[in-house]
Amino acid sequence: MTYRLIAAALLFALAARAQSPVGLLSLVSGDVKILRAGQETPAPARTADLLAAGDRIVTGAGGEATFLFCPQSKTAKVMAGSEVEFAAGAFAVKKGKLDGERAVPSCRLPSTLTLASASRVQSGMLRLRGDLLMRSPVNTNVATLRPRFQWEQMSRARSYELKVRDREERILWRTEVTGTEAEYPADATPLAWGQKYWWRLTARDEREPLEEVEKPFQVLPADQAQDVRLAEDSLRALVEQNPDDNYPRFLLAFLYEERGLLDEAARLYYDLDQRMGSQPWVEGRLNDLMNKLGWDRVESNPTR
Repeated sequence: MTYRLIAAALLFALAARAQSPVGLLSLVSGDVKILRAGQETPAPARTADLLAAGDRIVTGAGGEATFLFCPQSKTAKVMAGSEVEFAAGAFAVKKGKLDGERAVPSCRLPSTLTLASASRVQSGMLRLRGDLLMRSPVNTNVATLRPRFQWEQMSRARSYELKVRDREERILWRTEVTGTEAEYPADATPLAWGQKYWWRLTARDEREPLEEVEKPFQVLPADQAQDVRLAEDSLRALVEQNPDDNYPRFLLAFLYEERGLLDEAARLYYDLDQRMGSQPWVEGRLNDLMNKLGWDRVESNPTR
């Protein structure tokens, strides 16, 4: 019985590994088909299709497809009349040629990403929503010591009091504003790298408090924050250099998600969803992040 259980576990692990993607198609145009490993009939390829080991991309006359291949941290364009096969650690050109092959930074797919199609679920249903809704940073990491706090306008509110406290319940900063955002100021008690904080928002009318909510956020350790910002600067430069291709945006979204910057990752997935149209796994990632953040909608802010 023990040997059977071990064999079953190994088979399960191998099956799960086979479903783990090695990359994705960041841009598809014209006649492009994808032949999945173990299948005999190709299907039309779409932008953001995930690639697994054993998959092949075949381009017809006038067809082109740019792919992101994370095991080698590379991107390249499959030219018309070509065929490329992807393995677990490398890709091979079976026919035709590639163009623009180059290395890319921070190419790490989310560990929970699979080829299984994600069903679209309604977001923002895992929380009890009051009238006062905090937007950001909520249940997320930040890579700065001066985060920007954002919330939604409450219809009856005339002003908002914002407090930031540490683990010892000490109030580090307090302010009152009439708008829906505020940045942690340079002259406030400094935040520290690698520490968890809470911010409390109180909506007031002309006389008294209407509602009060509080949510946590975590400041990344200094070295991780520096790594994020260096990679971010490089990837945003690639977005400017390659405005039509999606791979720098995907890499940014993966980077944010990996480091726990969930609100920034959600905004990037939303931006990609709007650019590309329906793609189940992108919608699945977006809805999962929105539920973790307690959002029922996303306000796109891809360039910050």
